[in-house]
Amino acid sequence: MDMYQLTAQKRAEKQQQAITERREKAWRLARTAASLLKEEFGATQVMVFGSLVHPQLFHRRSDIDLAVWGIDESEYYRAVSRLLSLDPDIPFDLVEVVHASPRLREKIEREGHLL
Repeated sequence: MDMYQLTAQKRAEKQQQAITERREKAWRLARTAASLLKEEFGATQVMVFGSLVHPQLFHRRSDIDLAVWGIDESEYYRAVSRLLSLDPDIPFDLVEVVHASPRLREKIEREGHLL
């Protein structure tokens, strides 16, 4: 194998390792976020969906998609702020299921994982 191919292979392996580590970190953050939403904001149920539940779709800029039930609407933005403060490198997208479109609700129910 020539030097160019070897270098490219090592770079690809390093990038894949970084994505794997980011995904593992994202799962830890998702679990932490679910606990926070339940304990501080009274969420009755939290599910993760999107690229985090599909390893082949997760990439270096993926965020954490969470669906939440039971938080008071007046607390939504404060909850989002708390989630975003958990880690500066991995953003959250918080969906209040009661306000989600039928299509998004169906996606959450089909592929979501309860936390």
